[in-house]
Amino acid sequence: MNQQPQKVKNNPPSAEEIERRRKAKQNEVLPEGMSRREWKKIQKQQKWEETKDQYREVMRAKKKLQRDRKRDRIKNDDEYKNSILKKPKTQIATDVKFIIDCEFDDLMNIKEITSMSRQIQTSYSIMRHSPYKLPIQITSFNKRLQERFETSLQEYKNWQGIEFTSTNLEELITEENKDQFVYLTADTDDDLMELTSDHTYIIGGIVDKNRHKRLCYDKAKKLGLKCGRLPIGKYIKLYSRDVLVTSHVYEICCKWFEFKDWGDAFNKVLPPRKVASNGDVSESKESESKVGESKEHEIKENKIAP
Repeated sequence: MNQQPQKVKNNPPSAEEIERRRKAKQNEVLPEGMSRREWKKIQKQQKWEETKDQYREVMRAKKKLQRDRKRDRIKNDDEYKNSILKKPKTQIATDVKFIIDCEFDDLMNIKEITSMSRQIQTSYSIMRHSPYKLPIQITSFNKRLQERFETSLQEYKNWQGIEFTSTNLEELITEENKDQFVYLTADTDDDLMELTSDHTYIIGGIVDKNRHKRLCYDKAKKLGLKCGRLPIGKYIKLYSRDVLVTSHVYEICCKWFEFKDWGDAFNKVLPPRKVASNGDVSESKESESKVGESKEHEIKENKIAP
């Protein structure tokens, strides 16, 4: 099996480099009538135009590795092979719907828009192969995300069971139907123990590397919607913060209908690199305990000191 090359971390800039950048910023002349923010966006776009060929070459290599891994998995995992190669002739009704809320276009750069379009494409494939009927509606489908689909994924117009609409989430919600919506977000403390019929579950359609904290939670509260989070912490331990990409959230919900068990759903969907082993969890808890003991000892020392 081909192994993906490890990412090389960039070294932090030296003091000389920091000083050089500071002086360059001071001496930078902005075009007349243009803010620094607008100028930075133009520069970023120019840099993308200069490096996009190199980026695409890297992405082609990455996709080749993904295809190789998929080929190996199909060869060695019969259950995965059946789920990928065989679409169910009929799907079991659930009376559950999903919305991917894409009203965050302006908060993403062009690479993140591309990633978001791929996640929607992946979610559509998951929906088509699921034995349960879980339709998806893409709201606020406009701006750069729509442009991305129109130029690179034109076949989306023929997709079935998924609806693309420029309508905002707010326009779908009324006082009468408000209780039927649940916004899925890791920022709430309310664990979602089951998916209930006659409900619509909303997934935030954003790729932002956690730059915008509580974005979906705050939006849900503003709209007066209930919030829920997938109960990850009750079943598995992640290396990173309990925030999942859009397609993973949707797939986990699909798997829940198959297993009626969140633990099995998480273990089927999440890649091993995200999930800590039992040993890692124990070491992490032991480390946290030692840190806590150290801080407690330090506080006592400070109290005794004159």
